[in-house]
Amino acid sequence: MTKLNEFFNKVSNNNRIYTAEDIGEMSGDEFIQNEKAVDYQMENLGIPRRNDLNGNSDVIFVHSYTRNDGTNVKSHYRSRNGGSITGAAADINNNNDYKNTRSTIDDFSDVVDNAYFGLQNKWLLDSGINIIGKKDQKDAVALWNIASEPFWHNNNEYINKNGALYNNINSLGSEYNPYKTKIKEKVKSQFGKDDVPGIVFHENSTVAHAISNSKELEDFVNKNKTAIMSGKNISGSIGFYSSQNLKNAFGKVDVLSAKIKGNYIHVTILDTYDFNPNDKDWKVQMAYTVQKGNLLKPYFTIVRCKYKL
Repeated sequence: MTKLNEFFNKVSNNNRIYTAEDIGEMSGDEFIQNEKAVDYQMENLGIPRRNDLNGNSDVIFVHSYTRNDGTNVKSHYRSRNGGSITGAAADINNNNDYKNTRSTIDDFSDVVDNAYFGLQNKWLLDSGINIIGKKDQKDAVALWNIASEPFWHNNNEYINKNGALYNNINSLGSEYNPYKTKIKEKVKSQFGKDDVPGIVFHENSTVAHAISNSKELEDFVNKNKTAIMSGKNISGSIGFYSSQNLKNAFGKVDVLSAKIKGNYIHVTILDTYDFNPNDKDWKVQMAYTVQKGNLLKPYFTIVRCKYKL
């Protein structure tokens, strides 16, 4: 392996060193442009973390700058003796460029999986999901796009048409007070976070209609019909398998509440948008690498739907 202070990238023809965080923060176009150079570094040096280079005398930190042609060059590291250095060099300890940036890698063994394959899989899924699912899996496509950058801000129309976005759990309406503890537990369990944004889908949303007409909800109601008809508020879980739209949008969900009101059973469903690392479906495994690389926005969903008796 090449020494850190002597590294020179023969593909990019410079001594820039890509960190795992640099790779994870690249846009799709940036990664395509730098992919071969990243491959070369991975094979000859490896992919360090920023913390590995912080204060290391074998590297020099280069501040962001603008070239004469107007091109903006992001802050980055270079090997000290690997070749010529351009830009304004400075010690990492004296700069603020990397404060508050997103760290996507926890340890070196996860570098390839999280930052490299995760980003590649994200591009494949971004395009594949939108192409394959646009006809009959519109809710599944929309939920993926909400989680995936740069699609979050492009899906406000879907959210506004079908429900409402909440910045955190406590901002949910008072009708959800009995369930906020469970929602927080679910979010903590699935994301390791105390709070994330959430979307509440109303009873006339496309996804609520899909659930209301699903075989799985019918089976759940029939299984618990006696208790529900007696006035009890029933909870439980549902796994969607008969509909690809619901399977890919939710998989398995928690039923927070199922209770009778007039001619309908009103059902409130909770889910977190995440992917199971133990799922054997290769598409889920691809999505999990994207999630593991912190390349998907975590959020929870609540769907309010009605089942007609």
